[in-house]
Amino acid sequence: MELGQRFLELQPEMVRLRRWFHAHPEPSLKEEQTARQIAAELDALGIPHEALPPNHGLVAVVKGQAGGPAVALRADMDALPVTERTGLPFASQNPGFMHACGHDAHVAMLLGAARVLNETRNRWEGTVYCFFQPAEEIGQGHQEALDWLERRGGAGAVFGLHIWSLLPEGELLLLPGAVFAGVMSYIVTLTGRGGHGGRPDLVRDPIKAACDLVLKYAAIPTNFYDVLDPCVVNVGYMEAGTVGNVFPSRAKIHGGIRWFKPGGEERITDAMRRIAAGVGAAYGVECELSTFGMHPPVYNDPAFVERGRALAPQIQGLRLSAQTEPIVAGDNMSFYLKRYPGFYGILGAGKPGTEIFPHHHECFDIDESALRKGAEFLARSALGYLEDK
Repeated sequence: MELGQRFLELQPEMVRLRRWFHAHPEPSLKEEQTARQIAAELDALGIPHEALPPNHGLVAVVKGQAGGPAVALRADMDALPVTERTGLPFASQNPGFMHACGHDAHVAMLLGAARVLNETRNRWEGTVYCFFQPAEEIGQGHQEALDWLERRGGAGAVFGLHIWSLLPEGELLLLPGAVFAGVMSYIVTLTGRGGHGGRPDLVRDPIKAACDLVLKYAAIPTNFYDVLDPCVVNVGYMEAGTVGNVFPSRAKIHGGIRWFKPGGEERITDAMRRIAAGVGAAYGVECELSTFGMHPPVYNDPAFVERGRALAPQIQGLRLSAQTEPIVAGDNMSFYLKRYPGFYGILGAGKPGTEIFPHHHECFDIDESALRKGAEFLARSALGYLEDK
């Protein structure tokens, strides 16, 4: 069986899968129906699989001929708390939730890759682990997969793909080094002394301090951090007060930071604390910074990137992207690639002739022609590693 031809034949099936998952999105840690459907699809193909408690992840195990190394493929499967407004006939049937980041496509591509790998298992040696991971959007779900893999002796390499609407369909962005940023969330709690809205001189106003802190944080990328490492310090929302004629005693700033170089989070948060201390002293308030949800940059092994880029010409319609800049998004695929070498490719799926919406947008959509290319690339990446060992 010629791989390329088989994936062409399976394109309609992968479209069907993607549309089913798109119509049935589930939020992080609640992917029960998603996991059941993946398990049912694997059962129908005769592919053994295991659950990954305590959450809803699962791993399919595709065994080739005896001997050979192990390699892992990974796809995430949770949706976002976004109300869909695409108008698609297969739009979300779960109000308030949407596959606005392409995880429905990731699942469909990995199921397609697993199917063809299973069909060809008498032609190669080794084992391919296919991980379907929950809760990526909240930075969870990866640890149970890594623990399971560790108990079975690990893997020689890990590969994955992220669909990307902002790249033209069929383009593959495969960069050595950091391709996605490190990400960490933060909260600054500012505690002062409230009082009557008519007597600002008798209070220690946390709102003014918070506003000043927001502006000063915006200066970190250009004044207090490595100018050769693109970084972001954003504020997503603020909370303070109850009515217009009362100064509150407390305010909070919620935001996140992003960086690419190792250790960037330490330098950025150190600057944040110094700035907060200065602002707190100026306004007579206490500023406490807390951080959570950190995951490092997604780092692609240069040698594996070179091998992956050599695979692209073998796949009909897949071409390497000319883009050289990394993407300021985050993904906990970083933890897999911190433990094992491999890569995370970015697969273009922008729909030609339509308005392109970014990830996490209520109108986000993809060109489904990319599914076949992505599934074949995942399968060839796994087989290429097994054949070389």
